[in-house]
Amino acid sequence: MPTTPEVRLCRPGEQPPAGALTGQIVVLDLAFSGKNPRRDLAWANSLGSRLIAWVDHHDQELWSELENDDRFCLTPREQAPACPPLVTPELVAERGPASTIVCHGDLDGVLSAAKWWILQDGGTVPKWLDPDSIVADSRRGTFTARGEFFDHALRGGNDAVRRLIVRAVYAEAMGRELHPNDQAKLERAVDSHHSAVKNSLKQLERTVDLNDIPESAVYLDLHPCGGSIDLTEILLALQRDYDWVVLRARAKGHTTKWVVGTNPERSGLDLRREFKLQGFAPFRVHVELEVLLERLPTKLLPQNA
Repeated sequence: MPTTPEVRLCRPGEQPPAGALTGQIVVLDLAFSGKNPRRDLAWANSLGSRLIAWVDHHDQELWSELENDDRFCLTPREQAPACPPLVTPELVAERGPASTIVCHGDLDGVLSAAKWWILQDGGTVPKWLDPDSIVADSRRGTFTARGEFFDHALRGGNDAVRRLIVRAVYAEAMGRELHPNDQAKLERAVDSHHSAVKNSLKQLERTVDLNDIPESAVYLDLHPCGGSIDLTEILLALQRDYDWVVLRARAKGHTTKWVVGTNPERSGLDLRREFKLQGFAPFRVHVELEVLLERLPTKLLPQNA
């Protein structure tokens, strides 16, 4: 019988209250908070036996304490560059159907949610799903046309679009047509992404070469930028020429976030090690300004927040 699990999107440290989640719960592609991982573990423990699986690939020290807790299915990113390949038919059959799927809101997490839902309903997972999830979460390789469409829709959309992508992938797996209105919403999100990319690439004219330090580094302040921007597009463009890309961007609540990116294949860097961070990808992290300046002591960045 077809199921309709509730999909809850969140970030590390921002999980919904345990009491707001119904039935059996699976957590996909969600790292423990780098600032307070034990708070996230306490949240998991508050779910008790309702937590049937927590599947993730963001290496963290806390993992060593969870080796004997079979709710946690944790695989290092070096072995699992994306989360969907860890969502296997055997795992879903063993753990049973989920009433609630809690997942990270990037394409890797959204596709993990779609795959779990497909498998618990006995569907056939689209062949493109696992390979494209790896492209999305590593930014290496080339998307299929289908994967690129969903990547662009997600980057141009909001949480409603993310949940719609889950439903669209499920519909494809089950041989169903997506409602024309829903398809139109995805296409509008793709158009929004393309507009954001154009605006983002215009900002590259304002980059500042951090030439007072030995590292190959560049800085771009996105605060003056009007309109929508795509941080991923900016990072990918600048990482072709620099080992370190530093972005000053707007965050929620009119605050600032400092984003640092690199192409590890070009630079040989692992930003998790450079900044002693957990729960991030090796190629993109968020850091505090003072931590950034300790590693890159340039005078060309703002010296205080």
